[in-house]
Amino acid sequence: MSRYLLLFFLLQPAGLFTRLRGFDLLRLAVLLQFFRWQSTAMTTMVSMYQERSPMLLPVPFGIDPDLYRLFEIFLYGPYGLLIMTGIVYLVWVRGEPFAAIRPMTFRKTWELIGLCFFAPWLPCLPLDVLLVKMGWGGPEVIIPWHLTVLAVEVFLTALGLHAVFGIPWPRALWLGCVAGAAFLVFAGVLIR
Repeated sequence: MSRYLLLFFLLQPAGLFTRLRGFDLLRLAVLLQFFRWQSTAMTTMVSMYQERSPMLLPVPFGIDPDLYRLFEIFLYGPYGLLIMTGIVYLVWVRGEPFAAIRPMTFRKTWELIGLCFFAPWLPCLPLDVLLVKMGWGGPEVIIPWHLTVLAVEVFLTALGLHAVFGIPWPRALWLGCVAGAAFLVFAGVLIR
């Protein structure tokens, strides 16, 4: 079933959300997020290190930018899972009082956000490497592209919160924006 789940999610996200209520997909969601962060580290971050792509912000504390990029390659995966767990916790705590259809658990919230923050990211992997290799890996190109993907992830998260937990649409959209803002701060700014 899990091999068809991704294709189904890409084609019918609302249908997946209604089915998500009855399935236990935590292992799949964590695995997909691990794949997301590790494959980004092994492709995009390595390309950025090799090509010496410009950073959005200067590296703090006088750390050598090349050394910073090298450490990013090795720490990106664990840091990404930590970021996602923090985002899930934030959404779970803020959304739990508004869940109407079913109780909002940390586990089910991780499943939902893990899936919502995976599928829209898939085009980023090859395109980011291509942009970096072509010399367009700077912030002026990468930032608008990633903000567009983040907007899709935010919308899918809001749609999922509404469909799976019955959170009213305005609150679900607000929670999706909170997840997106947290992702932007901890993944976009800190990682540069």
